[in-house]
Amino acid sequence: MRSASTVPGSAPRAVFAQLADGRPLTVADLTAHTGLPRSTVVDALRRLADAGQVEQRGPGRQGRGRPSHSWSIAAPPGPVAVVVAAAHGTVVGVVTTKGEVLSAREAEPLEATVEGRRAGRALTELDLALADASVQASELSMAVVGLPGPSGFTRQSGTEADQPASGHLRRFRTWDGGSPTELLADRLGCPVHSENDANLAALGEAVLGAGAGLDTVLHVSLAHGTGAGLVIDGRLHRGRSGLAGEIGHLHADDDGRLCHCGARGCFWHSRSIPALLAALAEAHGRPFTLADVARAADEDDHDVVRALLGFGYALGRRLADAVVYIDPDAIVIEGSLSGASGVIADGVRDAIRRYAPPTMARGTQVLVGTLGEMAPLVGAVALGRSEGLFAHVADLRPSSGSSQLAETR
Repeated sequence: MRSASTVPGSAPRAVFAQLADGRPLTVADLTAHTGLPRSTVVDALRRLADAGQVEQRGPGRQGRGRPSHSWSIAAPPGPVAVVVAAAHGTVVGVVTTKGEVLSAREAEPLEATVEGRRAGRALTELDLALADASVQASELSMAVVGLPGPSGFTRQSGTEADQPASGHLRRFRTWDGGSPTELLADRLGCPVHSENDANLAALGEAVLGAGAGLDTVLHVSLAHGTGAGLVIDGRLHRGRSGLAGEIGHLHADDDGRLCHCGARGCFWHSRSIPALLAALAEAHGRPFTLADVARAADEDDHDVVRALLGFGYALGRRLADAVVYIDPDAIVIEGSLSGASGVIADGVRDAIRRYAPPTMARGTQVLVGTLGEMAPLVGAVALGRSEGLFAHVADLRPSSGSSQLAETR
């Protein structure tokens, strides 16, 4: 078997990395994605084709001018298995490298122990998800596990980071006494990578969802807390500690509750969907769930809509500061809350118009996510693209002979 490393030079490696997830791309696409001159891209493709690592496809739909040929790797990678294990629950799925969800399953949170979590529930659901998708573990290109706490990648090197210092977070990242990534790698027989669960959702919406095609996207997660992920040019900005974007931990109250992060009075304690549900339950004398709030918003229940607008406005007040700091193309509000997400987005939009400089406020779109609860599953594919992970795992087949390079544009 041949790998991209058998073709020397940085240009072939850069071109191969763009094609490694199986997407067909034209020379123009590759030139834009790599920043290389067109002639360098064409030469890299010729060398990769001669080594049997990429193949040229026929011209696509014709428009003005000559038709464009596209290129893809000779053996596209298999699907990606995803396990998201957070405090509120577990989501498991299988996703193609194009971002199509083949199967998805939800379960209760992993059972807690003194040292960490029991992995049994996640492993059982993973086996069922693979069966639902008619995918064997041997067909997977890789797996991604989404966990609370710092990202599993450092910004500087792209390598997976050490365990977080917080005991609370370490317990989420200890399964059956060991590492979740190592446990899954042993079970599946493929590379396994970890990322913050909210970051996966941010990547999904920014790259393949509501923010697709935009340069700078701030995604806000809401359903089970208040967090955010910042995606710039298709890549996560994680910061030095891997916690960039955790807006829920902005300080809001000197006398507030002690947070599991170690600080006191974090924003999310008073301004989060769980806090809003508790306030609605107290005001109405009955429990409120996420489904109740979503249904009430869809039915235009005035009391609930007003509460959602107020929540969105308070959130938008803090996000207006973020608009000044990062000047994003868009802020994407998590879309899993049905009509409630749209109402919250309206409140956020109003606050940004009120508190951010007019020029920046007008240029920042406030959008509702389009992937819903599937965002972190789809985000695993975007992670593979942005970190070049598919280039390391693609199963390439050598071909006989050399390919002729057709005229492309």
